[in-house]
Amino acid sequence: MTTPPSPFENLKHLAEQGDPTQRAKAVGVALQAIPELQHWLREIRQGAVKEMRDEGMSHAEVGKELGLSRARAQQIAEGRTSGKRTDEPKRPASGEETSG
Repeated sequence: MTTPPSPFENLKHLAEQGDPTQRAKAVGVALQAIPELQHWLREIRQGAVKEMRDEGMSHAEVGKELGLSRARAQQIAEGRTSGKRTDEPKRPASGEETSG
């Protein structure tokens, strides 16, 4: 792939570094920052969905506008990334013992 996806066109300079060592280092730094980028983007999306809700849209209307299900729109508004709240403590997997 010689061209990055459209939202990331401003990163094209990473592929154009002449020195392969510097190119590898610069890309490595960018790759390590991806979780932070995802977190930041999720916060922006959650804020936008909350604004839509504050403007009176239902979760179903937000979902339709964004091409998502009502349930997914609600999950985003609540800060859930995979159907689970991000502030929920992790539960042990079935079969694992818990202390206490």
